[in-house]
Amino acid sequence: MTNANFNGKKIELDGDVWTVVATGTQVAGNTYCHLASTTRFRAQKNGATPIQMGDWIDTALLEAAQ
Repeated sequence: MTNANFNGKKIELDGDVWTVVATGTQVAGNTYCHLASTTRFRAQKNGATPIQMGDWIDTALLEAAQ
């Protein structure tokens, strides 16, 4: 288990590139992350907003990310 700060790192999942906005708890080699897409957006009145999601990400993938 690591307490590294992964915020701002970019990872690729299912063909999309995501930026790690925030991280939470770590369980069994996975880290809970709040992610914002850099490739998909939704239109809003004040401009495009990135699609966001929360998901468990393999900590090894986060450690290898840039």
